[in-house]
Amino acid sequence: MLKKLLAVILMITAFWAVETTNNQAEAYWGVVVNCREWITLRSYPSTEATSLARIPLGEWVWIHRGYYHDGFLSAEYNGQRGYVLEAYIKYVKE
Repeated sequence: MLKKLLAVILMITAFWAVETTNNQAEAYWGVVVNCREWITLRSYPSTEATSLARIPLGEWVWIHRGYYHDGFLSAEYNGQRGYVLEAYIKYVKE
């Protein structure tokens, strides 16, 4: 049982390290659009996830390219990393 747990922890750590490395190389700025006042930065890619922050209309967010899940993108805002719905992000070239 302990070996399986350690194996799972190692796999998760390796996946996180690869994702972090890849996302650092492929990231871009996005602007919040198509909403009334703000969008929600969520703890995981679901509308049921905990809200981490509200991102106001017109605000800039750092998008981690390469992660897309059911309409959500991995994003950073004010030092917090979470997920936002792609429909509310306008991509901005560097």
